[in-house]
Amino acid sequence: MRLRRQTINQCIVLAAMMSFAMVTPTPAVWAGDNGFTLEPEFSVDSGEYGGGDTITTSAFSINGEYEFARDWTLSLTIVPYQRQNETYTDVVLVAGRPVHHVDHSGVNPHHADTHTRHENGYYRQHSLPHETDHAAPRHSDDHDQSSVNNHSQVKTRQHDDHGEHPASVEQHVNGNLMPPPQADVYPHADSAVSAAGQETATQIEQVVKRHGSASGIGDTFLDLSRRIVDETASLPGTSLHAGVKIPTADEDKGLGTGKVDYQAGVALNKEVGRWSLEGGIDYNILGEPDDYDLDNYISGYAAVATGIRPNMEVAMQLSGAQAASSESEAELALGLKLRYDMEQVGEFSAGLQKGLADGSPDYSVVVGYSISF
Repeated sequence: MRLRRQTINQCIVLAAMMSFAMVTPTPAVWAGDNGFTLEPEFSVDSGEYGGGDTITTSAFSINGEYEFARDWTLSLTIVPYQRQNETYTDVVLVAGRPVHHVDHSGVNPHHADTHTRHENGYYRQHSLPHETDHAAPRHSDDHDQSSVNNHSQVKTRQHDDHGEHPASVEQHVNGNLMPPPQADVYPHADSAVSAAGQETATQIEQVVKRHGSASGIGDTFLDLSRRIVDETASLPGTSLHAGVKIPTADEDKGLGTGKVDYQAGVALNKEVGRWSLEGGIDYNILGEPDDYDLDNYISGYAAVATGIRPNMEVAMQLSGAQAASSESEAELALGLKLRYDMEQVGEFSAGLQKGLADGSPDYSVVVGYSISF
């Protein structure tokens, strides 16, 4: 089923990319000047993302855009450095944002194995990290052991025969790592067998551990865009694009999923007097990690910009996205961005964003610079 779903997703993106080539003549006939734009950018995001602890991520990225033919643009974004101030065994970065997930295999996806499998197919947690031979490896800048224990969580899932999650119990115990009462979730957790002798449920106890900061390179993004409609007095300019995420981030640190992701979408732009209107919607197809589930999601944005001085523009943007897993929350944020055109020297930009939903960071700050050649 996993292989079939992944194959279908790849075919969808491949079909979208092939459609670009069919809507226009061969781009080699274009005789205009090629254009290259380089955009380094630094950003900081901070928020709880639907969890109980504040997570702060920072990243330095470099985006290059090359208009290699009329209406065709190829962009490459690399993230040579990103840092997360606290890492958790139930959190992974998806498109640079922390996403909570649930481990369904009995083994945490990174840092350490925190479960042992019993013969009847049920999972029970190991003892505290300092009491087991399977303690989580520590980063060089991790907190001491007491800090790890104080911020540990226990999540208990009750699954039905189809792998669904009808109930969830979570305990936060300061100072001690204690599982929730077995009888409250499933009265016979040791056997979990019905009167007919058939197994009726599967219980997994997930130990969530807090570690220190993690840093390293991020994922790489490659995107191809094709303008299919030029802007007119009555029609907005319309572009289609398709992209792929190359998993260059370290999945063992939770800085990425370690899987290839795909994206396809449409973008619109229109000039109305001294106002510039932009908007877009994307469908994001996420790879399938071995030990936890992520969901494909739709994201989008709408922005309006206007000049306030001859070389200065201010823009306001509303952006949102569906949740990327059953344990995460949807995103919605409002941002304000200032751009200053320094003409031959390049363009400077600075922005501030406020989260309006639990899945968004409480605030985001971004500073960037772009220059064209």
